[in-house]
Amino acid sequence: MSENTGRYGNMRIFFENINPLILLGFFLDISFISFLYYKFKNNRKSFQKTLSFKYSKKRLTVYLIMVLLLLIGQVYYTNNIFDGYGPQELYHRSSSKFVNVYGYFPLYLMEIYEQVNPYQAKSKYDMPVPDFIDNELAGRGLIDGETNIIVIQVESLDEKMINHEHNNQEITPYLNKLKNKSLYFPNFIVQHIRASFNADFSFLTSLYPVNKNYTYRINDMSQFQSITNILNQTGYQTLAFHGYEGDFFNRDVAFNELGFDKFYTEDDYSFDHIVMETDRDLGVNDYDFFKQSLDFLEEASEPFFGFFITVTSHNPFDYYPQSEEVEAFKDIDDQLVRNLYNSLSFVDSSIEMFINELEARSLKENSLIIIYSDHESLINRESYSSGRKYELSRNIKQPEHVPLFIKHPDIEPAIDERAVSILDLSPTILDLLGKKEMPEEFLGKSIFDDKEYPILYFHEVPQVLYQDHLYLINNKRFQPVGKLKDTDRPEPEISESEKSKLREKINYLRNLYLTRRR
Repeated sequence: MSENTGRYGNMRIFFENINPLILLGFFLDISFISFLYYKFKNNRKSFQKTLSFKYSKKRLTVYLIMVLLLLIGQVYYTNNIFDGYGPQELYHRSSSKFVNVYGYFPLYLMEIYEQVNPYQAKSKYDMPVPDFIDNELAGRGLIDGETNIIVIQVESLDEKMINHEHNNQEITPYLNKLKNKSLYFPNFIVQHIRASFNADFSFLTSLYPVNKNYTYRINDMSQFQSITNILNQTGYQTLAFHGYEGDFFNRDVAFNELGFDKFYTEDDYSFDHIVMETDRDLGVNDYDFFKQSLDFLEEASEPFFGFFITVTSHNPFDYYPQSEEVEAFKDIDDQLVRNLYNSLSFVDSSIEMFINELEARSLKENSLIIIYSDHESLINRESYSSGRKYELSRNIKQPEHVPLFIKHPDIEPAIDERAVSILDLSPTILDLLGKKEMPEEFLGKSIFDDKEYPILYFHEVPQVLYQDHLYLINNKRFQPVGKLKDTDRPEPEISESEKSKLREKINYLRNLYLTRRR
């Protein structure tokens, strides 16, 4: 979920995760600065006397003019390097570039100014679709148009958790078995630029999220093409499910605009019929969330598209029922890691119950089931680290690898090692349904194309992951910055035409979001 943690607050998560040595250092720094301030405060008069003696008013004026000219020259020169954008637009495109031009203090002023006067693009219009976008699909039609589609977005599930054990106890035994019965992608790359909503936005629209853009709140989602609207037009009932507050991340508004017929939230679930008693700070636990959602599915018109967002395994991972704590994990000293294992074990058993119940209610056989995660657990402890190991020449945010399961009786189980993106999910569903084309704005590809494409990330400085190698796109230059530690793949050649397409995507998307604000 991240970014904003609703009613249970950020402070709890902060103190669960912060290194105590860093906290101690912070307070020591504050104490030392306070000491220096009071020490020199007492000598202020002698300091002022020295200053007035050393510099005349005329010399001081000359120095100030020189400094001012240098500042103006520096701002003019660096701003031209970054394409000459105005301050507010440059801030939206990249904080690091804004700081390079104006400095840190103006950045804080801009943060305040943005709250009062949000940036609006010069005009609101439909962006012309760039020539590089190819909306053709093979139309494989591996499933028929009456197939139910169930997509589960699991909170904080690392790919490393699949087949991971502690004391010979699997953390996710059901998903481990499901892996062998599914088309499985261990290198499914999610978009986690700001928060969990980046994942569902990218899935539903096949677009990259952009840094500094709270998409669901800032943008009018009705102006975006979505898998939901396409399925609506082909006779599907479209339903979204989340056991937490509907207005969290503004999902209630966004999902309605994206075309969902109904969004079931915490208010639609009964706490009087809870099977697993847990802390209710995160709403309905995943077991009861799935169990009660089954009744909603039975009432739905078929075919239906059901999109489920789980929540129990959210950081700090202690929202699972204590009665479900796994004995084999009790010897883990690190509480955060122990909670992670227990919460994901609970989520795993909840998903198992849900899929078994789908079968018992005759809903599984005619369903395409897709499971993935919104992002990694973002843990880096001695006993467990969530991410894949990268060899990096710069301190940058690494790609997040999560598992992807695609299960249907007519899809052959296999393990595919290619890196595929969350943007590819909606094109894949349309391809499976036999569609020959996808919406013209979709940027993903069907994973059945059997190719590997560069994957973009819109961090402060855009990144590209391609064939296990990582690049920064900095001032239009492609700079190699690292690779997966265990890869044996050589650095790939990225053609100039492909680089040009990637740069066009960056400009296209940044302008697209600026012109579709509420």
